[in-house]
Amino acid sequence: MKKLILVVLFVSLFLVAGLAKDRVTVWFAGTTESLMNEVESTMIPEFESENPDIELVVEFIPWGELSTKLTTSFAGGIGPDIFMHGQAAIAGFVENGLIMPIDGFLSSIEDVSDFGSAIDVGIYKGENYFIPVFGSGRLLAYRADFFEEAGLDPEQAPDTWEQLRYFASKTTERVNNQIKVAGLDIPVEGQNLQQVWTSFLIENNGSLFDDEFNPTFNSPEGVEALEFYVDLILKDKVASEYGLTAIGNLAPIAAGTTAITFIDVETMSAAKKYAPDIYDEIKLAFPPERYRRAGFYSFAGFMVSKSTKNLDSTIKALSYLTSKDSIVEINEAIGSLPPRQSASEAEFIASDPVLKKFVEGAKYAFGNPNVPFWVQARDILAKYLERAVKGVMEPKEALDEAAKEIIKLK
Repeated sequence: MKKLILVVLFVSLFLVAGLAKDRVTVWFAGTTESLMNEVESTMIPEFESENPDIELVVEFIPWGELSTKLTTSFAGGIGPDIFMHGQAAIAGFVENGLIMPIDGFLSSIEDVSDFGSAIDVGIYKGENYFIPVFGSGRLLAYRADFFEEAGLDPEQAPDTWEQLRYFASKTTERVNNQIKVAGLDIPVEGQNLQQVWTSFLIENNGSLFDDEFNPTFNSPEGVEALEFYVDLILKDKVASEYGLTAIGNLAPIAAGTTAITFIDVETMSAAKKYAPDIYDEIKLAFPPERYRRAGFYSFAGFMVSKSTKNLDSTIKALSYLTSKDSIVEINEAIGSLPPRQSASEAEFIASDPVLKKFVEGAKYAFGNPNVPFWVQARDILAKYLERAVKGVMEPKEALDEAAKEIIKLK
């Protein structure tokens, strides 16, 4: 009898062990109803059907509560296996020992090259910690009707720095020596100035920091990029030194006060809504090239917790959630930009030329650097860029002074 009980117990334990599943917890940022429905009704069942030994547990955390909940859960030893956050949070999570590098299992991710340079936004101290999932970007935009009026080919966007200068000069209109229509609208202050100037820096083969977080933006490449930027405003006078402002709901390019600018998806959407008669005249192009092209993109994406207990199952879940099909499903649900190039063929992208161009432009994407003190460094850099743009400091002096101040943050 005892032997029979032992046999039954052994068989029961064996069956329970066989039925036990690895549990992988995933936190999505945001609570968009369409995304929650897509994940819960389609993605989770599909993944668990393909991986019957894994239970995928998904939670949706409001963006405003995300950082606090992550801090609390990790402190209590119950953090998610995979979680979503913005790329700017990477450095902090690494320094606090909360996430692991993913380089060792990137080969498990479907066609990583499909992300283009967007996959590099997750690199910190030489290792990658992040796979982008959705985002927003900035491309070059121009008014085709203004080009035609100036004798330019309305189908030909400025493709190089010199063409940008020339096309901006041809489309600038002045009345009594005052700019009526700026050939080019570029930011002259704040974070927008920093982002757009950084695209020129990277196009000139420059960089903001090295791997040890030492400023490198005051290199010859950086100085040349800032000289070019400043000359557009103060010497060539194709852009306003005061900056252009929106008129009501219309950005300058839609309001007709500039011919060329750097634009994001949201601004294009506003132009379509509030100026439909002008919208078709606004053409999109990739950023102009010096030695390469570069456009500022910001992404939210997935990171892997260092404390995950079922790494193999976590990798399978990460691979599924960042696959070509999943990236399309997630972005279609929330109406954002997928970072995969192949997504340009998805119906909701292919049917919208604007979104299609932004997705294609992600191959030239760069983001804010993964530096622990980035916010302070950004504000310092913007302050000195403003001084150069206003002619208060020479470009080299402004960048050198910014570097001196930022190095003290290390």
